Amino acid sequence: MVSINIFSQDIIINKDGEKMEVIIQKVTKNNIKYILFNDPNKVLYTIDKVLVNSVKFAYGNKGLDVKNPEKNPYYFSDDKTQNILINFSAFSGNTLALAYEKAINPGQSLMAELKLYGLGVKSEFEKERSGFGLDLHYRLKTKSFFSKKKYRPKHILHGPYFAPVIGFSTGTIAYDYLYDNTNKDVKHSVFHFGIQYGNQWILQRKVSIDTSFGFHYFAGSQSNTGDFEPVRLGNMIGNGNQLFSFNIRVGFLTGKATYIKQKKK
Repeated sequence: MVSINIFSQDIIINKDGEKMEVIIQKVTKNNIKYILFNDPNKVLYTIDKVLVNSVKFAYGNKGLDVKNPEKNPYYFSDDKTQNILINFSAFSGNTLALAYEKAINPGQSLMAELKLYGLGVKSEFEKERSGFGLDLHYRLKTKSFFSKKKYRPKHILHGPYFAPVIGFSTGTIAYDYLYDNTNKDVKHSVFHFGIQYGNQWILQRKVSIDTSFGFHYFAGSQSNTGDFEPVRLGNMIGNGNQLFSFNIRVGFLTGKATYIKQKKK
């Protein structure tokens, strides 16, 4: 048995195409333990199976040192990194809000949300509405992708996050008050910035459910708001230069399943 180990070699081919010339010592449910074929010190290494593409015999090249598996993009090589969502809480504010999210690194993503006013459920006394808004989100995950109870890490877009948000909105709401037969047009053109906290669940690696809430400040021009008509931005509402946001989004993952390339050192 010792003779066989000395003169035979295995090949571990990683998902990035890199090959390792090794002698495999043990294969477990989650990882492979090996020593480098030409290492006289016989140092034992471990590599997670999810990082391995295949194992062959009699060929090889060099080894691999995985120092930070939490940030290794090859854990997510089967994940689709693009997400198209619709915001149902904005729809209840007479707004059609469509969002596009893309993972840029494990634990980080960018999202843009376009809001078209007047395409949703009208509020009380609201006659019609027009205008648009655009919000930009930078999402940062707040929890590890790895679970002690599961072998494979969760989807790259899964998990709790906080997100700085900036945006612009302009539009007009026409109110028709039936109780006193009066009309009023409320116009706004504002910039806003704030932060949201939420959680996104990925189901069957195809569907996303996202909920979040946030606090924002806004600045700009507004007219005829009075004491009873707050600034309404679809998924946001407020006055006195402060906004509260609440979101329920459902999305569909799209694009090719591809890993995110590591930056060169």
